Amino acid sequence: MMEITEELETLKHIPNIIAKFMDNVPEDRLDVRRDETAWTIREHFLHIVQVQEMLLGRIKLIRESENPVIEPYFPEEDDIENLGIEEALRKYRRFRKKQIEEIESCSRKELERRADHKEYTDYSIPIIVRHMIFHEYWHMYRLEEILYTKDGFFR
Repeated sequence: MMEITEELETLKHIPNIIAKFMDNVPEDRLDVRRDETAWTIREHFLHIVQVQEMLLGRIKLIRESENPVIEPYFPEEDDIENLGIEEALRKYRRFRKKQIEEIESCSRKELERRADHKEYTDYSIPIIVRHMIFHEYWHMYRLEEILYTKDGFFR
């Protein structure tokens, strides 16, 4: 697949990396709020899961529309669906499988198609793929930071 082969391989493996991490988070640490503005481990994880459907929708919209227009997404804490960890992991993996299938079936024209995104100067399926990787890795960093950073160093 064009220039996003490595990115797709990375995208395929992220749910396994997150699952391994979540398997090692003690139940009593999932909902610890390290400071008043920080999300908990559970909230970061569920946010990652929650945005997958929206991202799949964006991929499909770009594929199906000659002039796709993407609306910005700004999550609010109260929007986070409260699923159990195992159920959320299953949902995450289902959506990731659908996303990969959708992306791998794209034509060159669909991969090169640009969308009008009100928040970004450039937007396309390859940019979405990279954005997904960076977004999930950023939240993965936060998961580890919340779990392991000593109080005097947590920001």
